[in-house]
Amino acid sequence: MKRIMVLLLALLFVVPLVAGCGQSRQPQDEKKPIEIKPDNAVMDDEEVTEPEEASDAVAESTLEKPETQAIYPKETSATAQAPNPAAPEYSEEIIVADFNSGEKPNNLGGNFGAWNKDPSDPTQWCKEGFDNVSRHGDTGFAMKLDYSVDSPNPAYNGFWMVLPNFDATKYDALNMWIKGDSKAGYTTVLKLELKNAGKQIGRYYISNVSDQWQDISIPLSEFKGLIDRSSLTEFVVVFEDRMASNKKGVLYIDDIRFVKFASADKV
Repeated sequence: MKRIMVLLLALLFVVPLVAGCGQSRQPQDEKKPIEIKPDNAVMDDEEVTEPEEASDAVAESTLEKPETQAIYPKETSATAQAPNPAAPEYSEEIIVADFNSGEKPNNLGGNFGAWNKDPSDPTQWCKEGFDNVSRHGDTGFAMKLDYSVDSPNPAYNGFWMVLPNFDATKYDALNMWIKGDSKAGYTTVLKLELKNAGKQIGRYYISNVSDQWQDISIPLSEFKGLIDRSSLTEFVVVFEDRMASNKKGVLYIDDIRFVKFASADKV
């Protein structure tokens, strides 16, 4: 009987110990209450990071943007820019050509005309003519330039005008009115050149030509390559097959002049 009592006491002591050990093995996290938050809630102890896949996709989309049409070649020395609006006031200006007489020469006594890289190629040309309909102003003429560089061969052409050793050192900019023909089409990009007696050539690209008259003003300092402006010999308009946004068309130019800005507007 005494042995039975000892066994019962032993069982009463061991069973709670075994039950306590079993409970201690349960994960501690299970004791925490369950928090219910909205799907878009951010836990305080969470570090929010973008998925790697999303980051890669953004990088790829940046690298794989559709290529825009190149307007200016990398090898071009002068940076093409949109025409600047004309300065409101000039302290002095001289008109090189207003074409109002409908005859040659220009206002400085220099000859002018169209030129072509390859006159034997019938797919490329530039033709000049006086136009009293699409003109700037109420009277006179504008110069009409009908061009094509739409050729299977390398093509460029344009318009030249003699500047008889003109001294432009006291002037700040070259101004001219320009517009495209909405019916015939036109290029929005073209090159202008100024040459001097020392064979230096300054080049500048204008862009954003429209079918409305615009008075563009180009600082003479922007004609890269032209260091000496004391003896200018030629002004040239150039249409290039590699640059033209429209390889055939008609442009009008008028009132080409050198201007000196009032001191407050000087560039």
